[in-house]
Amino acid sequence: MIVWIVLIILVIASIWQLTRSVRLTLTDSTDQQGHDKLSQEEAHIKCPLVYNGNELEFPDDVLNAVLTRHFPYYNRLLDIDREKFISRLKKFIDTKIFIIHDKKGYREMPILISAAAIQLTFGLKKYLLSHFNIIQIFPEAFVGLEPFRILIGNVTGNTINIAWKQFLEGYKNKYELQNVGLHEMAHALYYQNFETAMSIDKDFKDTFRKFNSIGDKIYNVEKVLTIGLYSEYAIKDFQEFWAESIEIYFKSPDRLNLHYPELYQVLCDLLNQDPLNYPNHLFKV
Repeated sequence: MIVWIVLIILVIASIWQLTRSVRLTLTDSTDQQGHDKLSQEEAHIKCPLVYNGNELEFPDDVLNAVLTRHFPYYNRLLDIDREKFISRLKKFIDTKIFIIHDKKGYREMPILISAAAIQLTFGLKKYLLSHFNIIQIFPEAFVGLEPFRILIGNVTGNTINIAWKQFLEGYKNKYELQNVGLHEMAHALYYQNFETAMSIDKDFKDTFRKFNSIGDKIYNVEKVLTIGLYSEYAIKDFQEFWAESIEIYFKSPDRLNLHYPELYQVLCDLLNQDPLNYPNHLFKV
């Protein structure tokens, strides 16, 4: 009887270990779009997929390959800053739980969405967005509640939600100003520093006052006479104006600097980086 009990325990332990390895091991299989799949055997597929970042353990060469293929910001960095970017990226991933609302997951998902956060905070000392320990990834636009609406991204509680299709489009289309990854990370960065009591960046908060002052003037101008940089959605809410300013700052810094040089400069000071003058303007942290 004892022998049978031991055998049953061993079988259960073996199945658990196999399932765990299936969930967390990377394979070389790819889909038609060229995304490397996070290993999921059909018999073990569950939706949503849940990955603890500290168990993913992406090697540096994998991170470098994914970023080089998909992330223009990374490709513009000097070698020393690429090393710093990967170091920060690994630490960021390590602190998050990734929930993928699909039956298939790709390693680009946690890597690139985390990279959007590192891009935004690359000039800051505090970059982990510690309040947000969950990142939910939806294949496309998803339903939001309270109020009921269709979303491509939002920040709520301790969670950042992103629609994967629209996220990719934001980085692929260099002529489109919209970038949902940067947009939601901007909301998260604001929330981290003004709505929580943890890991607050005093320098960021102090400089944000200048953004408030300059941005408020431009926000009110845009309400009356738009020059085509901001969407109608941005000029209905100052928080959306802030997030959309971040999108424009990274995707079309020349146009932002041309039309609103004061706003461009205060964002350079706020984020401690200057897209138009890198690498002449080196990162200080």
